[in-house]
Amino acid sequence: MVKHITILGAGITGLSAGWRLSVKGIKVDIFEEDTSVGGLAKTIHEGDCFIDIGPHSFFSDDKEIINAVLGLFKKGPQPKIRKVKFYYNGRYLDYPLTARSVLFQMGACSGLRAACSFLKARFFPFDRREETVESWAINNFGWHLYRSFFKPYTEQFWKTPCSELSSMAIPTHTRMSFINTLKLLLRQKVDKKGESLIEREMLPVYYPDAGFGEISENIARIIERNKGAVHLGCKVTGISELSGGRMRITYNHEGQQKEMESDYIISTAPLHILLKILAPSAAPDVLLSAGRLEYRSLVVLGMLTNKQNILNCDYAYLLDRPFNRISEMNGFSRYSSSDKENIVCVEIPCLIDSSTWKANKEDLFDICIDSLSKDGFIRRNDVKKLFLVKAPHAYPVYRKDYAVHLARIKGYLKNYKSLISLGRCGEFRYMDIDECMKRAFRFADNLE
Repeated sequence: MVKHITILGAGITGLSAGWRLSVKGIKVDIFEEDTSVGGLAKTIHEGDCFIDIGPHSFFSDDKEIINAVLGLFKKGPQPKIRKVKFYYNGRYLDYPLTARSVLFQMGACSGLRAACSFLKARFFPFDRREETVESWAINNFGWHLYRSFFKPYTEQFWKTPCSELSSMAIPTHTRMSFINTLKLLLRQKVDKKGESLIEREMLPVYYPDAGFGEISENIARIIERNKGAVHLGCKVTGISELSGGRMRITYNHEGQQKEMESDYIISTAPLHILLKILAPSAAPDVLLSAGRLEYRSLVVLGMLTNKQNILNCDYAYLLDRPFNRISEMNGFSRYSSSDKENIVCVEIPCLIDSSTWKANKEDLFDICIDSLSKDGFIRRNDVKKLFLVKAPHAYPVYRKDYAVHLARIKGYLKNYKSLISLGRCGEFRYMDIDECMKRAFRFADNLE
């Protein structure tokens, strides 16, 4: 029977697993290299201001998950309807892309071309031998929308040609055909029955007053009240399996090398990092596959300003800009900055070894401000202070051969009976926060 579990990573998956396990009476030790909990779901405070790596909003179609998160607060965050747009040629379009946005918001000429292109794709489909972003977008939306929308945005974000990306790189809520979006549009107008992937995007969202990271911080407190421990500033440097199936980790804390044994290990670390610290070392082909699984990095630049109500939505996606998304923190919490102030955030996807990743906040501001001014969002003189947040492993990159490499790694990890890899990085699977929590809860409930 499992009595003690160590968890690598205090992101939302590691914390959720620790939460559920500690409620069951299992001793939990969570090791986090960072000095704060939350991972990608943390909030960074600086003076009277805070920003997220996002920002995020919590939403779910699972009542158990909703009730669990709201139960973390004495006075829970209030629901609101999320407004997400795509800023395209000076117009706000629906996001994810819907039939209404194509037919009415993109302009009559573009809408007509999109409709004709879509019909042509129905009768003369693109090469279906590979399900890449290119083939998926052309076959479901036609050449016009692929060239004007999917190709430039996808390649701007992933830094990889669409022909080299699996269609899994398109978020689940977006992977709907034009016919399905049209059916959804008509159904909403007539009877509002049924659910769909796009309707998930229409669920009410929640955001804590003190930042999204308050969810992670409250979970960590519960774990500690349940006699668990969250060890911050600890880098795990080794994992080995002992006789009888027990596990041992070695970790570094304040320059000292230490060890801990447990019955089980849950890792939420990126797979290539996990395999590097496993002993004995994995076979060369497994290590090669781990190196072929890439993660896209993310840089978030925050700009403090007195300007309010800058966007016509909570956040907007953009094409042909140095950044792919813009948001303002006042739309999420009025406490994110002092009275009469606001924080505008732009998100810049990049490669971890790129000049963008290495740039400081002043250089990134110089790169972004011309586009921000041209679009009428914010001018150089409007900005009073800059904030910078970086995440090295934000998104798994689904190249078209990723499944082969992922299967090889999963097969190897099955050799360890008391080790499981969970979460967005640990499973190499793009998931919303509620999905990460659900999978962590399910694992904890099924563990004997």
